[in-house]
Amino acid sequence: MLHALLIGINEYAPGSGVRNLSGCVNDVKAMQAFLQKHYANLQPNIRTVLNEQATREGVIKAFREHLTGPQIKAGDQVLFYFSGHGSYGPTAPEFAYNNPSKQDETMVCYDSRIRGKQDLADKERGALLAEIPVHAQVTLIIDSCHAASSFRKSQQNVELGATRFQPGQTSPRSLDSYLLAEGENIFLQQKEKGEKIAVPLRPYVLLAACKEDELARETKDKRGLFTKYLLEVWENAGMDYTCEELLQRVHFLVKALNEKQNPVLETVQVSRRQVLLSNTVRPNHVRNLATYKNGSWQVNCGAIHGMPTDPEKLKLVRVGLFSSARPSDKADQEVGVKQVFATYSLLALDLPERNFFWASVDFATTMTIAISGDDKGIQAIQNFRAINTIPKYWVEAAPAVIPKYELSFEKGEGNILLHANAQHLYGPDSDLRNINKNLNQIIRWEQLRELANPSSSIASKVEVEFCEEPKDNAAPIPFKVHRLSFMLGKTPQGAPDTLWYHLRARNTANQPLHVALLYLSPNYGIEVHYMRRILPARSEWTKLDETSRELGLFEKDSAIERFLVLYSTEAFEEFQYEQSELGGKQSGRDLVSRSLASNDWATQLFEIELRR
Repeated sequence: MLHALLIGINEYAPGSGVRNLSGCVNDVKAMQAFLQKHYANLQPNIRTVLNEQATREGVIKAFREHLTGPQIKAGDQVLFYFSGHGSYGPTAPEFAYNNPSKQDETMVCYDSRIRGKQDLADKERGALLAEIPVHAQVTLIIDSCHAASSFRKSQQNVELGATRFQPGQTSPRSLDSYLLAEGENIFLQQKEKGEKIAVPLRPYVLLAACKEDELARETKDKRGLFTKYLLEVWENAGMDYTCEELLQRVHFLVKALNEKQNPVLETVQVSRRQVLLSNTVRPNHVRNLATYKNGSWQVNCGAIHGMPTDPEKLKLVRVGLFSSARPSDKADQEVGVKQVFATYSLLALDLPERNFFWASVDFATTMTIAISGDDKGIQAIQNFRAINTIPKYWVEAAPAVIPKYELSFEKGEGNILLHANAQHLYGPDSDLRNINKNLNQIIRWEQLRELANPSSSIASKVEVEFCEEPKDNAAPIPFKVHRLSFMLGKTPQGAPDTLWYHLRARNTANQPLHVALLYLSPNYGIEVHYMRRILPARSEWTKLDETSRELGLFEKDSAIERFLVLYSTEAFEEFQYEQSELGGKQSGRDLVSRSLASNDWATQLFEIELRR
């Protein structure tokens, strides 16, 4: 079943000072009709909340009544849609300990800017999401600006500016102003129990109209530009596009009309290969777009993603082009790469201009590994290596070479090991295709860990610190060094202790820089913890994740956690880094946006050792 709550606000409360919009109610009506037409098989249970109904209290109550509770069954789909103004405001002091900007990202409700009222903050949205039963799949679609310094505006370029900051929005909020009542306020409950005050996380998919420094636009026919094209692409896709494929196509169309609006896909503990409003995860054979720009074809993959710049290695790179995003093992054509820039590469392709191609880029470097096993196992490996149609980023190490990894195949079962101490990483598995897939993931992980730009002129322009967060919500303890070690004991209650942390950065350059934070897990997963960050020129410290996180050892005695900070003079496509852990376990968050040409980029790697 599909449970959908659709919020649309054209008309704001008289005296609020908030300028009215023209397309939000139309957006809601179009979304409602679309769901009823195309998801009738899910028996859609749709509730709309419009204009004066969409007070802050009305939105929270509607959310709890419609999207939480026993009516949400296992396997159900939950959709929250909002079309209206977005804003920001000072956060409560209790959240400021890990929030250098000390801001809440907010949705402006009907009565938000009346004296004594509040916007609906991102922290409230996170708490409400956590109330949705865990057995349901959650999708959020937000057609507004959802971060500091940006607001939805009309096609006539009417910006809201200072009218957003009415009395009650310029002073920090109190903790009891979040949600509706003390018994329903999870943050007050955390405070009363002496727990760390933090926004709970639960899996979800978010499609947002634009990035945090941009303006979401309306069209002349009184629609939200993002919603208009989202529904148009969704209609043509036949309900089987993955989240990633859908967002990329929407992005292409929105950018064609508004160069400064970049729709964003964010997933938390959900695969970007999830089909929207479905429990289906579809294999994705293409991850990139090839587009025609300035007289040449280019693919949105560059040096910052690992594309080799060495001419000899570049000769080996092949880019598969697909006319359709439907799953296919064979590209319509393959082309080479003739020049690599920071965030994109020029293709050796001489074709007239067309909309775009989906593209698959194969650029992983080759790693040498040790091979061992019985005679049948060794022969099976050799036979597998002779199959040219399966990408393999590893070759057998020469006798004089001491490799880091080993592939052992004995008695019909294969395992991946650390060669030095035979530590087990993956297996047993009798299917060499699965073993190869996991070896390729290890090699991609190693490649990303070593990613660097020795010729960068901005490498020293970004200062990054790893910050330990005390359990008592005191000020974070920053560390500038890139290699740290922490001893973890037990809590007073005897439970295994954990380390609360975040990373923060500031830009000392005279130009804005784009930054991403990647988590390289000990089990070779790659998670994008945060993107959508633009560090202004000469900026103050900025937290690189929207929530605090924990590190722990669980049943291990030690572990090394790695974080890679990437930054560039222009935006870059961070979703290309993400991969599941060995064995296919999906975790973490993915973010999708659109890249632009870039001239410079750099990285910083942090290694955090945990010991019991």
